[in-house]
Amino acid sequence: MNVGNSRLIAVAALAVLPAGCNPEDAGKLTRDVGTMAADAGAAAGDAELATRVNSVLIQRKGIDMSGLHIETKHGVVTAGGHVRDKHAKHLVLQTIQDTRGVDKVVDHLRVQP
Repeated sequence: MNVGNSRLIAVAALAVLPAGCNPEDAGKLTRDVGTMAADAGAAAGDAELATRVNSVLIQRKGIDMSGLHIETKHGVVTAGGHVRDKHAKHLVLQTIQDTRGVDKVVDHLRVQP
């Protein structure tokens, strides 16, 4: 998440902070805002990686994207759906693995009969 988004979340949290808020509640609110910012940053990173993986797959000759489903979470890419043969499956999985930002690939691809 960029600095602007973090600041926006912090400002929003401070705007709802009651004037008489005790230190314990203020601490909880600060932790909650930090968690929200981290979650938003992770979601943005996952979306960026999914976009990158899909772009690389689309550009790769020999890959038919029509039956593929790509999901990302914390650098782990899950490839699901169906492919036409074992060669296409290998090509998809290798292309994903070679994409910058991918830490692990989970294979849920099926070879269509």
